Amino acid sequence: MKRRGMNRRRASRRLAALLATGLAVLPACRGTPGQQDDHATESAQDDEGDSADTSDGQPNTPPPVPNLLSPTDGAEDVAVESELCWQPVEDAEGAELHYRVYVDGTELTRGLDEPVGYPGPCVGPLLFAHERSYTWAVEAFEVDAPTVRSGLSESWSFTTVGDGLSDAAFVDHFEDGFDWLVEGDAFAGAWVWGQPAPAFDQDLASQPPACAGGGGCVFTGQNSGTVADNEDVSGGATILTSPAFDLDGAAAASVRLERFFYKSDLLDEAPAELEVALLVPDPAAPGGQQVLELELLEAGTGEQAANLWTPREYLACDSPMVAGTRLRITARDQGSGILEAAIDTVSVHGLRDTTACEVGEAGACDPSQGEGACPGELLCCSQGAVNRGIYRCEQPVPGLDFSGPPASPDAPGNGPLGCDAADLMVQETWLEPQTFTEIFMSDDACELLEGCVVQAGWRRVMLFTVGTPNIGSRDLALGVPANEPDLFHYSDCHDHFHFEEYARYQLLDGEEVVATGHKQAFCLFDSSSWAWPTQVGQFDCSNQGISRGFIDFYEAGLPCQWIDVTDVPPGDYTLRVSLNQPRPGHALPILNERDYANNVVSVPVSVP
Repeated sequence: MKRRGMNRRRASRRLAALLATGLAVLPACRGTPGQQDDHATESAQDDEGDSADTSDGQPNTPPPVPNLLSPTDGAEDVAVESELCWQPVEDAEGAELHYRVYVDGTELTRGLDEPVGYPGPCVGPLLFAHERSYTWAVEAFEVDAPTVRSGLSESWSFTTVGDGLSDAAFVDHFEDGFDWLVEGDAFAGAWVWGQPAPAFDQDLASQPPACAGGGGCVFTGQNSGTVADNEDVSGGATILTSPAFDLDGAAAASVRLERFFYKSDLLDEAPAELEVALLVPDPAAPGGQQVLELELLEAGTGEQAANLWTPREYLACDSPMVAGTRLRITARDQGSGILEAAIDTVSVHGLRDTTACEVGEAGACDPSQGEGACPGELLCCSQGAVNRGIYRCEQPVPGLDFSGPPASPDAPGNGPLGCDAADLMVQETWLEPQTFTEIFMSDDACELLEGCVVQAGWRRVMLFTVGTPNIGSRDLALGVPANEPDLFHYSDCHDHFHFEEYARYQLLDGEEVVATGHKQAFCLFDSSSWAWPTQVGQFDCSNQGISRGFIDFYEAGLPCQWIDVTDVPPGDYTLRVSLNQPRPGHALPILNERDYANNVVSVPVSVP
């Protein structure tokens, strides 16, 4: 990992050499953002390979197609930390070969100023998600002539092991439509699938501007022209029922989803609500099923704001665990107000024991209850690297003291007590000094396409470095971008995948924002260890994360690591850097941390 940090610094020094003159011309990008995914798709469809002429004009034979070795095709219960390995091939002309590796059709790219591909015969270990199926493939290419390639290998698949706590019974990301049953007597606002159009009721968001993630979600009516009462739920209920799933053998069930709910403050008392319920087959019950209510939202948005995408978990602890169970979501409005709802990313998991249902350590908890969420000294802690709305009671553990960490990574933490999680912070000392320079942006520069400057032409920018150390008790571990496709995008400027909206940069005059950097996406990786300088990191741009005791640097001079101050008059201002903030339309930050209070730093700056 040291080499990756050094290469990133070399890239900064090369641009810094241009900036030393006060002027820099940034070249056009190699293509539009996202082009890497297109390349992966084209490669997957092309198994013929590409050839080129050699220096003497003779055809250059493509290298042979590699054969995959492990994980074997169809393998199950694969460890979440695994290598991908293949049989190396030899080029007919003796050329040096590297290999491109694709996971779920997405190339694992190492990033700016890094060698293309991997020398083989393995890559990793890579971090995958629990209980997920993946496809992977490899192609060989000549290092000195990267367009001379073998074509893609046969595509193999594998499934990772579960987490030992639960088993997925039902998962629906609503990517390509949905096969849920829609019923009800509402004369408007029936559940539909797609991308919602934003709508507002007295300046409050009554329908989300986009899905929580991915290609689609389910919501109550498509409002057009931002008019709140265009197609909201009216005159009754619209009922959404999932396909049946099997919970037989589970000790309890965990239902997880993202939800949005808006209800205007009504003057009448007619029913207006959103209900989430499990329908459990039971021949002895009325209608042949038990109805287990998981959540009922009745309060108006002015009283209890729920009009943001919010991850939620509901536990079913006391009902039968049987096959044929379904999830039902009902939006009802029989009054005169506005009611809207949306649902995304639904999953149901059979729990292997009832620990989550019990009071005490590892039991479920509600963070809105504050210090009373868990008994005794236990803390109510979000689970996993990404906030999913799953909270459990945990013993507090120490993080790291940034000013004086423990002697080794194996030593106990010596920082404040908190949840067992990562803790990212903005290191203020790295924000200074700032450098001002002029750069020229062509109409097809990737920096312009990614929103790093306001417009093409000569622009004046303020460059600065941002360092974000992990001072928590646990690694921030995201793994391959295919684990969270909604959270990453391919950056043509940096030639690797970025975690979206990791940081926000603002220039303020008092409280007024006078210039912004775009919502900066980062490749999250171990640049170096601030705590133990001789330690080598484990995360890079193809396998992302920030280890405990490590820091991710984005140095001044990297593309987009600036604020465009072309239209800012000279004077004294404040530079504010905000880390891991809730995304627009979302209630919580995406990344799970033990402390969010250290995610914003402001420093004075003078624009000459």
